Amino acid sequence: MKRLTFYLTSIFFGITLSFSAQAQGTDLTKNFGIGLQGATPTFGGISFRYTGLAPVYLQTVGRFILSDQDSDHMLGAGISYAIFEHQSRWNISRLYFTLEGAWQYEKRKDLLTTRLGGGIAFGGELVFSLGGIPLGLNVEVGQGFGREEVDSGSKGLAGVYVGTGIHAYF
Repeated sequence: MKRLTFYLTSIFFGITLSFSAQAQGTDLTKNFGIGLQGATPTFGGISFRYTGLAPVYLQTVGRFILSDQDSDHMLGAGISYAIFEHQSRWNISRLYFTLEGAWQYEKRKDLLTTRLGGGIAFGGELVFSLGGIPLGLNVEVGQGFGREEVDSGSKGLAGVYVGTGIHAYF
């Protein structure tokens, strides 16, 4: 059992060092990113990022789901401003404020729900190379507000949200 653990640990460190060696030749400053982003199951989906206007970053998030008589569509957008950005040989790290908004249309059986929300958040992103591909992981915490309309009426929404995302840059 000890030998198996030793071999698995050796393989893990070998793969990690191999990826690190490839990271030396990778350009981490790419302008476009595609990935997944979400704050809750309500607001999240496939995300596109544009970083060519640094320190201002643009992002859109969306999804389109049809399942028999049910449907769930979401479209969101955000604009971020990096207040701190550090680029090293191995990674890029940034801290930013972001202003975001989203719209969702959800129909389940005979119940129709629409949500419109917005918020401001503080977040951070770490971009590093994984196998020669720049990969960014981000986390943000913010204050959200909005409106939910259901067939029976409407109500206001407000609260703290935590969002996460992963993007591959090209």
